[in-house]
Amino acid sequence: MTTHYAHPSLARILDLLGPSAARLLAAPAGCDNPVTGHSVLDVTEEEGPAHEGAILLAVGMRPGAAALLEALPALGRAGAAAIALKTRGADTGPLVGAATAAGVAVLAVADVIPWRHVDALLAAATGNRGPDAPGLPSAAAVGDLFALANAVAAMVGGAITVEDPQQRVLAYSNLPGQAIDDARRDTILGRQVPLDDHYLRIYRRLWRAPGVIRIGDASPLPRLAVTVRAGSELLGSIWAVESGTPLGPQAEQALADAAGVATLHLLRLRRATELERRARGELLRSLLAGKTFSAARFGIDCGRMTVLALQLPASSATPAGVLGLQVADLVTAYAETLTSSASCVVEGQVVYALLPLAEDVPPARVASLAETVITRAEESLHARLRAGIGSAVADFADVPRSRQEADRVLAVLAAQPHRAHVASIQDVRCQAILLELEESIVNDPRIQLASVTAMLRHDAERGTRYAQTLLAYLDAFGDTTVAADRLHVHQNTFRYRIRRVGELFGVNLQDADERLVLWLQLRLLLSQTRTAPATAQGLPVVGPHQVADQD
Repeated sequence: MTTHYAHPSLARILDLLGPSAARLLAAPAGCDNPVTGHSVLDVTEEEGPAHEGAILLAVGMRPGAAALLEALPALGRAGAAAIALKTRGADTGPLVGAATAAGVAVLAVADVIPWRHVDALLAAATGNRGPDAPGLPSAAAVGDLFALANAVAAMVGGAITVEDPQQRVLAYSNLPGQAIDDARRDTILGRQVPLDDHYLRIYRRLWRAPGVIRIGDASPLPRLAVTVRAGSELLGSIWAVESGTPLGPQAEQALADAAGVATLHLLRLRRATELERRARGELLRSLLAGKTFSAARFGIDCGRMTVLALQLPASSATPAGVLGLQVADLVTAYAETLTSSASCVVEGQVVYALLPLAEDVPPARVASLAETVITRAEESLHARLRAGIGSAVADFADVPRSRQEADRVLAVLAAQPHRAHVASIQDVRCQAILLELEESIVNDPRIQLASVTAMLRHDAERGTRYAQTLLAYLDAFGDTTVAADRLHVHQNTFRYRIRRVGELFGVNLQDADERLVLWLQLRLLLSQTRTAPATAQGLPVVGPHQVADQD
């Protein structure tokens, strides 16, 4: 006996996509006609049976394209259900008129939705059973993932959890009387499956399996599990706990059928999540650049917030854009223990997160979150990250300052690799100030002392060590005995050099202000010449072994 499935109507397709993803511009035949499938529109092809009842994706075509308008009558004769395209602000009047005359509906897809997501949604919607199919209720009737979990639990006969590809729990059943074990309880409470090697091996087996598998070594109670996919794309998995009565073939079939319905939910959830993340990311990008917004637009209701910056590795097998999104997902997931309103955005090689903080959250919790994300990224993404944390601020206008501080922390960690890979601005405030002063001194000739510039040039050209001698003298607060020992020279030699510094370069060591500026500039510029191929003034590098005292 052949089982017949009802195709979804155009109205149901629109409901699946949602008003933020697709708008109906024309429906001359109404929205109740069934949609049999979808494909990419090729106006050079002759119409045929493949077009009947199909939604045709006009990828890359403008609403007013002559080829598109000319193809509409033939598409109407072939029974095409609709065409879908991105208008990108263009006039759709001629298209709507031609489509109405041809009897073809027109869907305007949101410009920000990638076509691959539209393709996945339509593949899931047109490949599942319609509302007339027996067994499981339709996706629209189930309502949400928690209701789906309860419906599947009743049919399978075991407690259900629904997970995403990162093993985070999205939903679970709560029907009375169904046995559970500690593993399920801990997973639900933590909203995350343990990420040890044992569980990872189980998941790899599940991801390779073509259907439902039985797992007996994950926990005290055996499980049935099945992946949820849209085509070849993994969306998540469904797990059923087996209690006293073994789950037989009927339960396995019910779980397999549930995966088809869950596809619609997970695609819809992911679409909504990606749209929200993209919108919040754009808001955060503008906020970090200095534009202010109301707290309501970020869903923030507490008085403090901080910026966490995560530096991606310069070289990685994963492209920076993809790795950045993966790290942003980790931050969002683990930030739930700290706040429910975290926003992330990827800027080049840095992932920024805006973290609202309740008054009772200590700064150490943010550092702990960063440590967790870095550990997880190294384990699962094989990427070694560094994290910088800016000050906690109370006003949106101060968020750019917190971001600048987080950036400065990353610069300090990069310049001092012996440090830990997580630090806050409070941890490295002095080093951050020195780094900023160094940049100012190097990049702005107006604040460079002529005596220091002349001293460095003299040392580089003649092999002398006047700059190092003067810095040692200032480091030792004028104690020539201590300073000479540090340079491993005789005290008389050291005093001679200090006297010559005054004679050659006009340095006045009796002036406290001049001593301070000399110390800062020598400390910063000599540090730079040891790590850079040349100074900003184009001077040769002063090598550490150039010890001649020619003048």
